[in-house]
Amino acid sequence: MFSDINYNLTDIITLLEHKNSPKEIAIILLLEIAIWTILSLILIIFLPKKYKEYRKEIFIFFLIINVGLLFIGILLTIIMVAFGLSWATSRVSHPTYESIDFEDEVAKFPVVYSKFQEGVLTMEGRNREEISSDDKIKSLKILYDSNAQGNIGKIKHFLSDSSDETRLYAFALVSSFEKRLNDRITELHNKIKFADGDRLERYNFELANTYWQFIFHGVADEQLSGFYTTKIENILKEIKSNSNAFILLGKIHIFNREYIEAEKAFLKAIELGVPKEAMSTFLAEIKYGLRKYNEVSNFILEEEFNFNLRLKPLISMWRRR
Repeated sequence: MFSDINYNLTDIITLLEHKNSPKEIAIILLLEIAIWTILSLILIIFLPKKYKEYRKEIFIFFLIINVGLLFIGILLTIIMVAFGLSWATSRVSHPTYESIDFEDEVAKFPVVYSKFQEGVLTMEGRNREEISSDDKIKSLKILYDSNAQGNIGKIKHFLSDSSDETRLYAFALVSSFEKRLNDRITELHNKIKFADGDRLERYNFELANTYWQFIFHGVADEQLSGFYTTKIENILKEIKSNSNAFILLGKIHIFNREYIEAEKAFLKAIELGVPKEAMSTFLAEIKYGLRKYNEVSNFILEEEFNFNLRLKPLISMWRRR
């Protein structure tokens, strides 16, 4: 029995003392590299999501570490794996930020100034009664001068304000605006009586556009809006060669949610020489109104929208569709 043990020990010692040829060592190394390459590829498939963008680096890391087991030992490998994962986590959690000069970056973009400031919007909120009469009056004057869409409609909300001064001032602004429009309508009617040809078309267009101001600025309520749109359509029917008349007709149809008719009007304006790019916003609105969402992005032209920073999100949203 003891002789058998001695014989086995002798064989083991002989085997350990056996010197491998360089060719055998190279084969062993290549075999190990192949095995760990396959295992490393399998390991990175099951990596957590936060490591996915670093798969290449982690694959190389696993391969070097595991092939190096022959030389650096298991303990050092564990330490390096722990360090490597910690480093990868740090890269994900603590990205490197580039320092930029804010003033230089802002100078590259067009600056959009608000004429009456967003503070005016608080006048329509729940805290309206806390605003002083002087501030309300100043804001109403700025809103009136802005000539923005719906500005007179917003001012009309203050005809029932708790402040007598605010009510009177709002009434004066609304009355002044309505008088200006009505005086212009009377003037145009007098001119139309004695006009013909191109002048007649021009005066008719100006008359229709003046009626449109009642709707655009919010002077007319819902019932009167229907009256004015019908009146405008009847006037514009007499105009055949004025591209602006067809643009206004398109706006009227959009206001009435008659999107097919609106599209025909804008296409006619393009036929009469209006650049198609100038109609892009209206055509995009029409496609949206018709629920043809896949076609909206065809009319969201960056060169037409980039002039206004507030339209950037609009471009981003529709360009992703």
